[in-house]
Amino acid sequence: MRTLDNYIGIEPFTVVVDESSKLRELAERARSLRNLSFEDKLEETKKLTHEGIPHNAYELWMANKDESAKEIVFSKHPLSTALETGMGCCRYQGALFFVLGYESQLGDKHFIQAAPVNSNVSTVFNEIFEKEIKHPVSIFTESLKDKSLDYSRQNPKIFEQAFKTIPGLNFYSYHRTPEGLVIAEVPNRHIKRL
Repeated sequence: MRTLDNYIGIEPFTVVVDESSKLRELAERARSLRNLSFEDKLEETKKLTHEGIPHNAYELWMANKDESAKEIVFSKHPLSTALETGMGCCRYQGALFFVLGYESQLGDKHFIQAAPVNSNVSTVFNEIFEKEIKHPVSIFTESLKDKSLDYSRQNPKIFEQAFKTIPGLNFYSYHRTPEGLVIAEVPNRHIKRL
């Protein structure tokens, strides 16, 4: 395990979090949410994430056969690409929500998770813990206009089925400590406590 004092350069589920003017602007706005209650901070952090990536790339590809959206879904890009194009799928949305949650100091612990949708497809989502109560968040499902594409309707327990390990990938979380929030990077799995 490594502890990090910054999220720039982390790579949750193949999305490199890189510096960009849009990310700096959203991070600054997220920092202004720190004094809100947990519930208000959660809703406002979600809104900022939706604003940063307003279009669900998977939905655009499925509904309109948009080739640029398909390319976002199936190719590896840094977070700045999703912010510049305004399009992202669950990986980008989860990474941005994690960063903005860190900046707004949302929750006591926050994990970026992945779970299987079917044998070929997985989804990325976030789990925030506040006072040991789990709050799963899927910016992907929340951003869908066409709810027939919402896999959680067919499997309402999907957010309880996160992968325990994925060999070759680093897992990211942040944890509240007496010194403030600390980001943990752990190969192949999460660490639940620092």
